[in-house]
This record gives sequence, C-alpha cells and structure tokens, in this order.
Amino acid sequence: MKRIINGCEVQWSSERVLAERQNPPNCGYLFDVSADRKRILRCAHLPPIGEEQFDRAYEGHFEGDSRQAVEEFLRQEREGI
Repeated sequence: MKRIINGCEVQWSSERVLAERQNPPNCGYLFDVSADRKRILRCAHLPPIGEEQFDRAYEGHFEGDSRQAVEEFLRQEREGI
C-alpha cells in the first residue's frame, strides 16, 4: 500500500517503511518499526537515486517531515484506513 502523506510517498518495504520526498531533493528515509507497528525504532537516510553529487547537508534536514509521515502511515494501517 502506497500513500502520499506530508509531501512524502510512504510504503512498506519488506518489514520496514520507506518514505521518499516527492520534491527535490528526492531523498528517502527507511524506518525500522516495532513488531506491533506502533513505534519507529530506527531511521536510515537514503540519498537520491541518480544524483551524483548529493549535498550531505540535506541528509537529516527532511527526517522530521518523513518521520511524521511514517507515524501517520502506521496509524492509518492500524486503523485500516
């Protein structure tokens, strides 16, 4: 299931949740979630694909928005929305 939340495309990626920004820079974040799918355990930054010279300053800049999008995604999944 894919959803657009908070400017991010959010979807399951195996047992993790992937959130990718829709606007440049199109970096992504991969979130490990708890077994009950209620909490985020860890986050890893994924640089934009195809951008040879990614500005490392962006690495954590958009994590907060992505984290909020994943939290909303998990809430919707639990509630069956």
